[in-house]
Amino acid sequence: MGEDVACYTELAIDLHEYQYNGPDPLGVLSRYVNDEMARVDIEKLIKYLRERAKAQ
Repeated sequence: MGEDVACYTELAIDLHEYQYNGPDPLGVLSRYVNDEMARVDIEKLIKYLRERAKAQ
């Protein structure tokens, strides 16, 4: 479980940077080079959070 939390926390931070900087085709300011990449990770994070909320 601890590894999951760390992984998804890092994902949330990456998404926050993307929200602030937007897509970055060169991958310097954001790991997301386009909106589709961010969408996939947003869906992963939402799925994880829903599963964790159900487990509580």
